[in-house]
Amino acid sequence: MNTTQSLKFLFIIFFTTTLLSSVDSEEPIDYYAPENVRKFADFLYEQGDYLRAVGEYQRYLFYQPGKSEETRYRIALCYRFAGQTEQAIQNFQVLLRAYPEGRFTSQAYYQIGATYFLHDQFEQSVGFLHEVLPHITNARQHAEAEQLIGLSYLMQKQWSEAGQVFKTLQGSEVDSVSQKAVVYHSYAEKGADLPTRSPFLSGVLSTIVPGAGRLYTGRVSDAFTSLFIVGLTGWQAYEGFQRDGLSSVKGWTLGTLSGIFYVGNIYGSVISARVYNRRVADEFLTTLSIELP
Repeated sequence: MNTTQSLKFLFIIFFTTTLLSSVDSEEPIDYYAPENVRKFADFLYEQGDYLRAVGEYQRYLFYQPGKSEETRYRIALCYRFAGQTEQAIQNFQVLLRAYPEGRFTSQAYYQIGATYFLHDQFEQSVGFLHEVLPHITNARQHAEAEQLIGLSYLMQKQWSEAGQVFKTLQGSEVDSVSQKAVVYHSYAEKGADLPTRSPFLSGVLSTIVPGAGRLYTGRVSDAFTSLFIVGLTGWQAYEGFQRDGLSSVKGWTLGTLSGIFYVGNIYGSVISARVYNRRVADEFLTTLSIELP
């Protein structure tokens, strides 16, 4: 072996020895250390794996009970984002009972209202937020909670109540809320002017002429069907009574059926008007773009 080869061999031995010694000197990672548990929980949260994140946050709380406020808030958020309404609300309420004047009090109140809203429980959202508004001390959160109340009124098609809320919010000091209030107020005004059909008038029209109420609500085929059935059974009952008098079985049978169809035609026309109004309002609300904070 010549001198050059010897030097290369010695260098390889020296490099390998140094590398192995540096590897051996590194301390192994403690995956169960509280700070690493918290990092893993945050990673799962950012990845949208909310229910697994809950488990890791709860494990972190076991190790670090003194840092429970922020962690409990994050747990409640995880349940909300995972679509588990009851668990989310329960955890927000637990947080509020434990920390009634804490850092996340205003946010927790708002999040409970938002959880109701996002699961189409608009009446509960309005009722809850109205009750807790005085306790939401953060100015931005307070304005956003009022905005959520207005949106809940909109989704319930209570145009007047929604308009009043958004008219007030147009003067909000929170720019994002005041700007959206202008848009939402416009929706409330347009909602109040949507074309509607009167259930009472629809019923009256079908009382006068079977099927007329359904024709009024745009149900043309149903209108002619009602007119045909009521007219046919009524005519056959009339023929039965003409032929056999008041003892006519055909007359009484078909007359009873005709009366049932006639009453059903009136009731169906009233329902048809309500369905028409609901469909128009629902189609209008699909054009509303809602962005919750």
